[in-house]
Amino acid sequence: MTQTFIYVSCAASRRIDVFFLDTRTGDVALRQSLPVPGSPTPLRPSPDGRLLLVGLRNESALLTCSVNQESGLLSVLGCVPAPGAPAFVNCDAAKRNVFLASYGDNLLAVFPLDPDGRPLPAVQVETDLPHAHAALVDATGRWLLAPTLGADVIRIYPLARDGRIASSEPLLQKVRPGSGPRHLVLSSDNRRAYCLNELDGSIDLFDFAADAGTLELKQSVSMMPHGFDGAPWAAELRATPNGAFLYASDRRSSTLAVFSVDKQNGQLSLFGHYPVETQPRGMAIDPSGRWLAVAGELSGHLAIHAIHPETGYPETRGRIATGEDPICVEIIELP
Repeated sequence: MTQTFIYVSCAASRRIDVFFLDTRTGDVALRQSLPVPGSPTPLRPSPDGRLLLVGLRNESALLTCSVNQESGLLSVLGCVPAPGAPAFVNCDAAKRNVFLASYGDNLLAVFPLDPDGRPLPAVQVETDLPHAHAALVDATGRWLLAPTLGADVIRIYPLARDGRIASSEPLLQKVRPGSGPRHLVLSSDNRRAYCLNELDGSIDLFDFAADAGTLELKQSVSMMPHGFDGAPWAAELRATPNGAFLYASDRRSSTLAVFSVDKQNGQLSLFGHYPVETQPRGMAIDPSGRWLAVAGELSGHLAIHAIHPETGYPETRGRIATGEDPICVEIIELP
């Protein structure tokens, strides 16, 4: 029997909250509030669920935690300074390197991990990336995709055999001027990439050629509610594990856009919009694809929604208080 845990970075409280999720009912219970030496913002689990990577944004540091495989509880492994304030952290499948994107310091950094998962000092720093916002390794492990919001471009870096950046001259995929590429989701077959654009509230669908590392634009859709007259402020993008539905959050309207995904070509069709917690900054979907967790940065709560298997529409099942300023949400399923 598996156990499912939700991890929430609470920046103002300088802690990470760990919740147990009952996947039969959607009930959640707080299991741990782990103090950390700074303001945690980005979180990301390692692909095997044994590590949780943490960016301390105000302190410009990278921290790693071990995940107890029985209890889901966290223990701090180590912390190293970062050359910029982290907005996104991620690692490769082999847990050799952590990739850190810094929005405020316009850079991308690479940190090796020791065999136990402790971070070592940065060995590579790519500069002049205006408002770098994410860093995603594709399924082949050959490419690192980095949305650069301030330049309206997605940088695609080749990776060497050791998992580090092989060239400081990446391929460039330009997007619409002023759109502000923020986060990426790759399809499970690694053939498509969805890019959430923060500034114009849109999602771009690209065909991704893993042999060449190239993107080809196929569709652009708005994620904003009809009739909303405020400026978009898109935050997070997530897909169900089976790839049938895609979810995008907007902080200013405090809504979630729900899209169905065509199985043949990956095209998006808007199903509707759903009101969620105030200023939804982070969200995550459990590995079963049945539950969606959304944190309200201003509400200070985590809400749990059941995902309808046919429409993808989320139905609220409960909510629970978090620490102050909940930013990122991640979910790990343990055996």
